[in-house]
Amino acid sequence: SPERIRSWSGDGVVLHGFVEALQPFLSDCRLAVAPLRYGAGVKGKVNMSMAHGQPVVATPAAVEGMFAEHERELLVAADAESFAAEVVRLYQDEELWNRLSDASIQNVEEHFSLATARASLTALFDSFEKNQ
Repeated sequence: SPERIRSWSGDGVVLHGFVEALQPFLSDCRLAVAPLRYGAGVKGKVNMSMAHGQPVVATPAAVEGMFAEHERELLVAADAESFAAEVVRLYQDEELWNRLSDASIQNVEEHFSLATARASLTALFDSFEKNQ
């Protein structure tokens, strides 16, 4: 990261910049934040965190296409104040953290797993064969 960005580290926040492997960070972080202002489709960063059971606080743009709902699999906030409040709430509420962690893993397994992709492709090919 540029020095301008690295200088934001402090008060318990560490900005690492580019890392070779995410697994150590996913295992050692309590939650993920996705304060995206724009974008479309499934966001890999959100999906990866959810797949590892790492609860996410995200903006509406960050959860497009995720089949996820506020308070069910993750927390969603549209403005800076609400976003910060949701981060603090999730960090401090163990029951909420556990519930979102479990639900996010289930969401990824149901919608984005290899088994789900395989079943969708099989159904597509079966449908194609029936129409020939």
